[in-house]
Parts: sequence; structure tokens; C-alpha cells
Amino acid sequence: MEQAAWDERYAGPDLVWGAGSNRFVTEEVTPLPPGRALDLGTGEGRNAIWLAGRGWHVTAVDFSAVGLARAAWLAAERGMSVKWVHADLLDYQPPRDAHDLVLVAYIHLPPDSLTACVSFSVEASPWV
Repeated sequence: MEQAAWDERYAGPDLVWGAGSNRFVTEEVTPLPPGRALDLGTGEGRNAIWLAGRGWHVTAVDFSAVGLARAAWLAAERGMSVKWVHADLLDYQPPRDAHDLVLVAYIHLPPDSLTACVSFSVEASPWV
């Protein structure tokens, strides 16, 4: 889907994915000590907000300005601090070795593009 389509999807009255974290993210991350997390393709920010609530310092990236605006509103409503970054994952270049966790949950990209956008951290961070 293109950016405009995601903006339109997130502009609806309801949360697209719900407010709680993804159950697989919860299962995998709960045992980890908090650190610095990067949530790629955050959408409405449910996983980023959950991580922040567990003490993680979170940077959350998405190309949907509408999704990020909703995420920022939800985080503020819950008193959570997250750094929201509006960027296309195909162009985004985070600082190398700056994160203890890179979260990739349901990014909708072809396999080659997905590999290219996350290859920066294969050696540096645990993956969820």
C-alpha cells in the first residue's frame, strides 16, 4: 500500500490494529530488560507505546503522518514519551548500534525491500 492509502486507513474513527501491543511482541519482549528500542513501521504506535510503558526509550518510525499523529495523541493520553519519526523505511537510516531492540512487526513490503530496510541492525540488535 502507498502512503496515501495508509493515511486514509488511519484517518478512520477506530484504531486499525487496536490499542494493546501485539501478542507476539509482548511474549518476546517481556523477558528483556528495558533499553533503547526502534519500532519500524509503527503505524498507530501500539507497540511503541507499550514498550515506553515498560521503561524502554523508544524511537518509532512510520511514513504515515496520520498514523503518527494518532500514535502521538495516544501516547500523550497515556503519559508515555516516544520519539516519533516521520520517514519512509526505504530511506530511513538510524544511527548504527544505537538500539538494543529493533521491532519489525508486520511491515508490508516485498521481501527484498524489507531485507534492505532492516539490514542495518542485523548484527547489533535483538530482533522481534
